[in-house]
Amino acid sequence: MFEQVAGLLAEHERLQEELADPALHADAARAKRVNRRYAELSKIKAAHEHWKQLGDDLEAARELAKEDDAFAEEVPELEQQLADGQERVRRLLIPRDPDDARDV
Repeated sequence: MFEQVAGLLAEHERLQEELADPALHADAARAKRVNRRYAELSKIKAAHEHWKQLGDDLEAARELAKEDDAFAEEVPELEQQLADGQERVRRLLIPRDPDDARDV
């Protein structure tokens, strides 16, 4: 499901480099498009990184739960947070209507 995230993260990096180029800001319309796309991808990147961190936290909690019951109590909550994070990333990956950001 998240195969396309790698491509979007690469595009985010490319746009970040493009935004650092002063020549971009000479064309206001192009700069606006690049900034808007960068903002969209930044949300996806943040949600994806949070989801990955939750996965790492869950894995660590499961490992530590073998030795400490306090970590075993955290596992169900982390599993729910991971599922919620995955759903957030999935929703952000749904293609948006290009006219959503436009004025009426």
